[in-house]
Amino acid sequence: MADALHFHSPQTAQMLLLAQQVRAWERVAPAEYQALQQRQLHTLMRHAHQHSPFWRQRLETAGWPAGAASPHTVLAHLPVLTRADLQAHFAQARARWPGLQDEGVATSVTSGSTGEPVRVEKASAMYSPLYAAISWLEAQWHQRDARRKIAVLGTGLTDGTQDTWGDMYSAMGLRGPCVLRNISQHGMDSHLDWLLQEQPDYLKCSPFAAAELARMALARGVQLAIRQVISQSERVTPAQRALCRQAFGATIVDRYSCEETGWIALQCPMHEHLHLLGATTFMEIVDGEGQPCPVGVPGRVLVTSLHSFAMPILRYELGDIAEWGPPCGCGMALPVIAGMRGRTRHLVQTGRGPLPMPFLGDELGRIEPIRAFRMRQYADGTLQLQLEVPRALTAEEHAAVRTVFAANALADLPLHVEELARIDWPAGRKREEFERVDRAFEPSP
Repeated sequence: MADALHFHSPQTAQMLLLAQQVRAWERVAPAEYQALQQRQLHTLMRHAHQHSPFWRQRLETAGWPAGAASPHTVLAHLPVLTRADLQAHFAQARARWPGLQDEGVATSVTSGSTGEPVRVEKASAMYSPLYAAISWLEAQWHQRDARRKIAVLGTGLTDGTQDTWGDMYSAMGLRGPCVLRNISQHGMDSHLDWLLQEQPDYLKCSPFAAAELARMALARGVQLAIRQVISQSERVTPAQRALCRQAFGATIVDRYSCEETGWIALQCPMHEHLHLLGATTFMEIVDGEGQPCPVGVPGRVLVTSLHSFAMPILRYELGDIAEWGPPCGCGMALPVIAGMRGRTRHLVQTGRGPLPMPFLGDELGRIEPIRAFRMRQYADGTLQLQLEVPRALTAEEHAAVRTVFAANALADLPLHVEELARIDWPAGRKREEFERVDRAFEPSP
């Protein structure tokens, strides 16, 4: 009875209502799903046309006002929005309406993994509760208990302890402790000792870090029971999932988001693929000619943030490669993203055209000594594969590496394999597993 009579704060009540509305999309019929997205897209386009000089010109060129054409048709005629567009037209791309003051606007800045960060403005009163609502929904999907302890390993953190997982959980009366540690200021052995001491129920970190900790736990023969590893920053590979299951009995829960738009997709509660959050995001996967990719064919990701009123984001190219999947058997009608297949700048150039490289993490990770890799392609086409290994590869393992490349149509490219005790990853949240080098390859002396 006490729970039934408990009143939440206005902010928490708003978040819960938004979560309920987002969740309603899980069960809508396909025709209703499309109609709802059309309606929200029309509202966004009308606002962008009225308040943004940049978008007014683009929309009119694409056929707005729509007239007989649907908003989806107008959207398809819009040019792709690039990082360079946002950098060059930041002021003109904003769509501030009368009454929206500076204090009501938050500016997100990308991590700048390409060396050139992008700024995007968001209306705080709209974006913040919606982001919190989807965070709450994701926790509900995966039956996470925020009364238990969570450990967070990440860059930029200060070692310490918090009373709760965050403001959202505190407002809900869920007060499980949160222990924090800066991943770059301690070694992995130290992190494992820390986790053994803290015994958390949940671990939030990159999948690479989780897999490294799992390997160490198995090598030491120590027990660490973790319910879930909550992934951040990087693509999850099957090998990483298998290691965490073996060492911790834990599943890795993946999520797909970006600084520019927020949440995009969440891992299915029953399977390892992702479900697109259609209530907030319209997503396209297109080929090199800009045509929609069918199920099972990887392509470039374009996202339209359906609630990006402060600074509209329409057909924004994130630089990711993804693949649609068939409808899910979990009962949710949300579109399925079968997998993330790397970054567009990670395409290997071959004589038959560019080739995504998802097989590297998926297939090389099955070769027992390989803990991590980095591949470079030089201007002459040569591939250099750096492997982080605790021991030298056997002849059979070297052959297995070359078999992976041959099976993925890369046998014609020269391949140089370098075995390292540790790859010199640059500081930052994301590891770039592929680099392009604008010079010919020169073997090490």
